[in-house]
Amino acid sequence: MKAKSLLAASILVLAGVLPALSQPAAVTPAQELEALVTEIKAKLQRNERTATDLAPQLAAFEALAAKYRGQKTDDIARIHYMQAMLYGQVLEDTDKAIELFRQLAADFPGTETGTAAQETITQLERQARAKAAQGALVGKPAPGLNFTWSTVADLKSLADLRGKVVVLDFWATWCGPCIASFPQVRDLTAYYKDSDVVVLGVTSIQGFVANMGPRIDTKGDPQREMALMADFIKAKDITWPIVFSAEPVFNPDYGVTGIPHMAIIAPDGTVRHTGLHPAMPRADKVQKIDALLKEFGKTVPVAPSAL
Repeated sequence: MKAKSLLAASILVLAGVLPALSQPAAVTPAQELEALVTEIKAKLQRNERTATDLAPQLAAFEALAAKYRGQKTDDIARIHYMQAMLYGQVLEDTDKAIELFRQLAADFPGTETGTAAQETITQLERQARAKAAQGALVGKPAPGLNFTWSTVADLKSLADLRGKVVVLDFWATWCGPCIASFPQVRDLTAYYKDSDVVVLGVTSIQGFVANMGPRIDTKGDPQREMALMADFIKAKDITWPIVFSAEPVFNPDYGVTGIPHMAIIAPDGTVRHTGLHPAMPRADKVQKIDALLKEFGKTVPVAPSAL
């Protein structure tokens, strides 16, 4: 009986009625995208992030787009979304990314990914405006900052620090990346402790304090929020001065659309660098700051390795 069943099944396979047991299952668009993203991640881990480095993956995205042209499922939309993200987040080609996102939003209306594409366009356009504002700011007088609270007595405004190199670090208690960069900020502060350099943490009233256990609501009570900063400073071992500015921490005058955001002000009060991340290598920050110290005839600290 079993032999007859196997024979019958074999006949059906040969006749094409049943698929052969050894025939591989079709690869889905989601699996193809996952494999491609895995390749890209591997290259990024090897610091291969130029258009030349990623040329095979860029070509693979084009091939997938051609393969599934005309199909309007969300899985296909995700392929186009990741292609646009590659241009925007890795290659930093904002114009190309916005072009791809706009096409995605037009081709996949009503899908979850199509809607996300439209939201991402808004974010990228805002970032582009901020970047343009940052570029226009370099070499110009630093926008004013007025401090409503400070760990330094009599420090009321940015103008009070004129004559020094000022490193502004825009941050907030709820910002995980800000807190993650504290060791680098602490290190920079120690490096310039005997120099005409001030590393200044700038935040503003947020209506709550985070990352000190349960979130503490301070809405409508700015005095309490400022008072709690002393406990936060102690808990996080903050060794640099902290201020609350009357201006929002997402300061449009400095092109701040995300935090942490670092800017470097020269002793003459002009902005020389902005849009930096405090976790960038210390050597890069030191190079920029030392150049300003030399320009204005101030003492440059000697690195320990040079002693």
